[in-house]
Order: sequence, then structure tokens, then C-alpha cells
Amino acid sequence: MTNFEINLDAYPEPERPFIKKALGWVRAAFKDSFLTVFLNPREQLLLAGLAKQADLSIVFSGGYPQAENKRALISAGTGEPDFQIAVLQLDYAAKYIHLHHSTILGSLLHQGIAYDRIGDVIHESDRWQILIDSQLAQFVTDNVKRAGSKKIAFHEVEASDLLTPESDEKEKEVIVASQRIDLLISQIYNFSRAHAKDLIESGQVMVNWFENDNPSYLAKLGDVISTHSFGRIRLIETRGTTNRNKIRLKIGIVGKN
Repeated sequence: MTNFEINLDAYPEPERPFIKKALGWVRAAFKDSFLTVFLNPREQLLLAGLAKQADLSIVFSGGYPQAENKRALISAGTGEPDFQIAVLQLDYAAKYIHLHHSTILGSLLHQGIAYDRIGDVIHESDRWQILIDSQLAQFVTDNVKRAGSKKIAFHEVEASDLLTPESDEKEKEVIVASQRIDLLISQIYNFSRAHAKDLIESGQVMVNWFENDNPSYLAKLGDVISTHSFGRIRLIETRGTTNRNKIRLKIGIVGKN
């Protein structure tokens, strides 16, 4: 069914470029099993919907059960899936150097590695690992020797040596007048609403992993709002309102706060 079609108008504008690309993957899977790049959670959901419409099998893996970024294997039949994911462990002078997720990811992107070829960056205390397309494992071990100004190296380990990842998300309660993303961003990161609006309109804010340039967008529970160079916010639950009708929100924060 290489002529499988869907209605693009059924998807929000920011998601349509991904849908077009995913449509090509689904069509290819009618001929032979197709392994995707790493997908964020929203992309996984969208692709799963397309595969279901096409009556194709789809399985996901990011290298460990709780992975956020996963590859998908789309096929018309059954078989033992091979997701081609390597585990690379970071070697560095942990006694003297403090690393961050963004620093490690930046060391790979600086070498020209596409973001979607990299899975999760995980850590357990001061030990760090990355999940990556296995075809790039040797390139990384041979070429990635610095993270910023810090000397580092990678070596491949077995999947059985995978760390038990620690979450960097911190939960807190905030009181807001509205769930507009410009207001949420300005209040949580402690800068002006005008600056938040500028960030949003200049394409530096993503909602559920897709760019959102609408400052008045009302965030919903479950939404993940990422702001370039600051981090991300996840709306967990509402906890009623104050006497002044402001909203009590439980949120999760990763990054600056």
C-alpha cells in the first residue's frame, strides 16, 4: 500500500513536516521493515497513529524501558527487532570536572552528529552514558574528545552495563494567573513577560517538542514547554485556586530555576 494517504489538515501546522516525513517511512515499511531515527515522545505518538491507520506493526525502543527518545521499527510482519542502539560511557576526571546534559550533548552536535541520531543522555551520580545509533558509535569514540573546554572520552559498553538513570526533574508548586505560556515562562524563569514573548515569537520555545510561536497558547496538563538555554517545564496537575482566583499548579522543572 505504497499509496497510503492521510489528511494533513487534521494535524496542527507545526506537526505537518514530521507527518510528511513519517508518511514516507510508513509507505517504505510495506516493502520492508523500516527503522527510524530517535523520536521524541510526541513524534512516537504521531507515528504510532499512522502505523495503526496503515495496519502495520510498530515497536519502540530507546535502549531501556524508561527512555524518552526511542527508535521505531515499522513492519508488515513479525520478527526479532534490532534497534541498532549502542551504549557509550563517558570517561572524564570526575573529581575535578562537573558535567551537564547540555554540555555532553553539545560535544556530539559539535562534531556534526544529527540530533535525531542520539537517544537519551543519562547519568547515575557522576557517571554518564549516551544511547546512540550504533552506526555512529565508532565515530564518537574516535573523535569526541572534548565537552566544551573539558577533556573527555567515550568507550562502548554492553547493554547489561547500562546505568540506572537519575531524573533531573524537580517538582514544585507555583501560583499563576493564567496558563498562557508567555506568563508561565516569565514567572518561572523570573524575567519580563515581554522577554518571554520575544523568545516565543522568535522560535525559541517548543510545546510538546514542536515549535510554538503563539504567546497566548494555553498550556494543558501533560504539556512539556521547552525554552532554549533555560530548560523545560512539565505541567503535572492543578491544585485548585487561591482566594484571588489564581491557579495553583504542580510542575516539574529541568534546567535553570
